[in-house]
Amino acid sequence: MKSNYYLTIDVGTSVTKAVLYDRKFRRVSEAQDEITTYYPEPSFFEQDPNQWWTNVRREIKEVVGKVNPTDIIGIGSCAQMHAPIFVDKHGTALNRCLNWPDLRTVDITNEMNKVLDIPQPYYTATAPKILWIKKNHPEIMKKTYKILLPKDFITMKLSNAFYTDVNDASGTSMFDDKKGEWNSKILDYIGVDRDLLPKPRQPEEVVGGVTKNAAKETGLKEGTPVITGSGDNLGRSLDRNAASAGDLLIYLGTGAMIEYISESGARPKGTFRSILGVAGAVPQWFKNNFAMEDVMRAKEKNVSALKLLDSDSEDVGPGAGGLIFLPHIMGERAFEGKTRSEPSNFNPYAQGVIFGLRLGHTRKHVYRAILEGAVYQLYMCWERIQSLNPEIKANRIVASGGGAKSPVWKQIIADMFAMQVLMPSELETGTLAVACLIAVNAGVYPNFTDAIRHISNPLVNPVEPITANRAKYQKTYSLYNKLEEDLKDLFNASRI
Repeated sequence: MKSNYYLTIDVGTSVTKAVLYDRKFRRVSEAQDEITTYYPEPSFFEQDPNQWWTNVRREIKEVVGKVNPTDIIGIGSCAQMHAPIFVDKHGTALNRCLNWPDLRTVDITNEMNKVLDIPQPYYTATAPKILWIKKNHPEIMKKTYKILLPKDFITMKLSNAFYTDVNDASGTSMFDDKKGEWNSKILDYIGVDRDLLPKPRQPEEVVGGVTKNAAKETGLKEGTPVITGSGDNLGRSLDRNAASAGDLLIYLGTGAMIEYISESGARPKGTFRSILGVAGAVPQWFKNNFAMEDVMRAKEKNVSALKLLDSDSEDVGPGAGGLIFLPHIMGERAFEGKTRSEPSNFNPYAQGVIFGLRLGHTRKHVYRAILEGAVYQLYMCWERIQSLNPEIKANRIVASGGGAKSPVWKQIIADMFAMQVLMPSELETGTLAVACLIAVNAGVYPNFTDAIRHISNPLVNPVEPITANRAKYQKTYSLYNKLEEDLKDLFNASRI
């Protein structure tokens, strides 16, 4: 039998990537590119969907060039959630999209919370972003044929199909999960006709085939099935599958997360999980804005700039030379360590802080403080989870996401939490989850749950805690806690 492949695409908050898997979910080839983020104002966060597509076209050509395109079973995408992309009838993006961390919709979100008797998932959601565009750029709305989510934009570019999946739709704050359709009450409030929104489908459903034009641009075979796909949070299902009951799962992506894996093995309730703001993206932000010398050094050495910064920060040691970093640079989704289900866990007014800066500090110190600050916030969340669930205990940590590639970050976590840290051998769980969806559609497995059971993803590279380091971190952490508390009123006073 000839080999068959699953082609997967991921549009993250920091990078785009294409990954090709074989029928046994083994990576065959991959390619990725960094995404440019624009900040017209400090609290704005925009990206150009056209750049996503430019990246993805290049990446597909690279990975597909190593196999026969006729052997590809299907194609699917996952992506960051919540960001609305306004397109015309030709599928052309009409503006840079407002990504999920964007803070300009805080007042609109508060307004919607008061007027609508429907819970809103705060400023990260899609609905208030659409309303902001409608109020501030009515000319865009007049030209709009559809409003898509990030992975839907890539699906549309490949297949000329305008669909979304029910999971991504549910994160927009415009979807009725029980009815499985768009919520008329919210659509009426923001003044959007349901015809402007993509039709919801199941993630594994085929919505079209690769068009002649997309085939020419990417090297794919015309007509290759394209599935609906899903938001990038689907990858956490594989992370949970790699962990065991009683483990702590720490995801080191843009929106870093900590989650206690319950004894039942099921997805835990909100009091067992906290999701941070953009703490996981701060290393890349720092690299792009303040470490050009290190970027040039990395090119000369043919290594990743982040890997070089990571290695350099080892010279600094625990405590970052007295520097403390509060990672709330685009608000905070786990303010004061609050869990996902608690009121006021979101604080869009929280801000990033570098405390203790002196003339002797260097880029190494600041970078180290950035890594430590994210860990302090995760530890604060763990303390909160324990306070709400006194009966639970954890003995080890499973670290996933791109940040888990950092030996320094994992050592900081191990030392601060006083637990062994392991990582799954396969960290690309977002695209791997999409490969599972394609396999389900192809009839290889009956459902997604069964598909992920066939993935071998053992835990590897154990990192043991260093007891002496924990005492240093605990001292700094106590100051971190005090800063969080003392600055709360100042955060709220200096509103966006």
